[in-house]
Amino acid sequence: MGFGGPLVHIAMMEDELVGESSREWSDESTFMEGLAICNMLPGPASTQLGIFMGWVRGGTPGAIVAGSCFMLPAFAIIIALSYLYFAYGELPAIQNGLLYAVNPVVIGLIVGSAYSMARSALGQAEADFAFEIGGDSWTIDVKLLFLLVAALVATVLFNPNPVLEFAVAGVVALLVYRREWVASNLDRVSLAAIVSLSLTGLYLARDRIVDLASSGARRTGVYGTVASIVGTLWANTWLKLVLFMLYTGSFIYGGGLVLIPFIEKYVVIEFGWMDTATFVDGIALGQLTPGPVVMTTAFVGYELLLPQGVPMAVLGAFVAALAAFAPSFVFIVAMFPYVAKVRDNPQVRIALVGINAAVVGAILGATVSLAREAIIDPLTAALAVATFVLFVRGVQAATLILGGGFVGFAVFYLL
Repeated sequence: MGFGGPLVHIAMMEDELVGESSREWSDESTFMEGLAICNMLPGPASTQLGIFMGWVRGGTPGAIVAGSCFMLPAFAIIIALSYLYFAYGELPAIQNGLLYAVNPVVIGLIVGSAYSMARSALGQAEADFAFEIGGDSWTIDVKLLFLLVAALVATVLFNPNPVLEFAVAGVVALLVYRREWVASNLDRVSLAAIVSLSLTGLYLARDRIVDLASSGARRTGVYGTVASIVGTLWANTWLKLVLFMLYTGSFIYGGGLVLIPFIEKYVVIEFGWMDTATFVDGIALGQLTPGPVVMTTAFVGYELLLPQGVPMAVLGAFVAALAAFAPSFVFIVAMFPYVAKVRDNPQVRIALVGINAAVVGAILGATVSLAREAIIDPLTAALAVATFVLFVRGVQAATLILGGGFVGFAVFYLL
């Protein structure tokens, strides 16, 4: 029943579970504390809040039951939609009608969500200037705007690892807004900088390191064994799927849409599991469910294992979703007390301010390549713009996607 996004999920939980005249799972202060901490954790905040409420009610078993039940309806819907998509998606009416119009609608939805995220993210530190757009008040910090634009440009031109992008933004924010703290803790900061730069260098030189390790292994005679073991493990589709989804679920800070740069970089470009058009279609299907956008991971697992048959595709979807959401359970059950302690740390909070700005930039940067596939003529451009305007004015995503589908069918059959 929670169509409308995270805010609807949160409002429903507060109404049903908090305070008098409800099921009284917690009081208002506990609920708000849980919401604040879920908002600073990687992963979908409303899903984590559902896990948290289950944890408050029944401990770890309660967290598992609550989280699973929260995600089950969206999972069932995405499985049904994935089956219909791959069974009938090649029909002319679907390909040249429905998806022709729905894809630009998805672009408008992403940009509309980024608009709302930017409005929040750019005013979290200092207020350099303010203005209004269509009745929406904006407060802009120029330094955060710079971080947003830098992340956007970097994503478009270089498509870096999103985690690296966010880490750099957090460090820059710390250096810019906490100069006195950095100066007074120079020894700790220097050590952290050396470790961070070393890890970054290792990541950037990873291909060269692998080549050197391979040549060394050849000389010692163990190359064949090592290469065989590593190659076998990495070639295993299931293992690769699980590891990638665990990685993604652990670092999608800032909301479900952060999934977009991760999947666009790895699933589409590096792994080649699906093309850009199919990815955009998957986002559209994810928007039709009441669950978080992260449920699009089930669509990825379904498509990847579909050549082995529909039952294996459903299992692939389950494994992908389970791995993507598993970090959320761990964050709540195992790390919640620790996160509660560090939440008010000024350095942590200011780093998160910089990361928030970079998240919006990364989402917009990844959307550029998606838009090239979806916006192909004046009508699709108009659909994207109209969707953006309607979405920021409060029209639900599912309504706009269904409306786009109607327009697509009308164009296909009448023009």
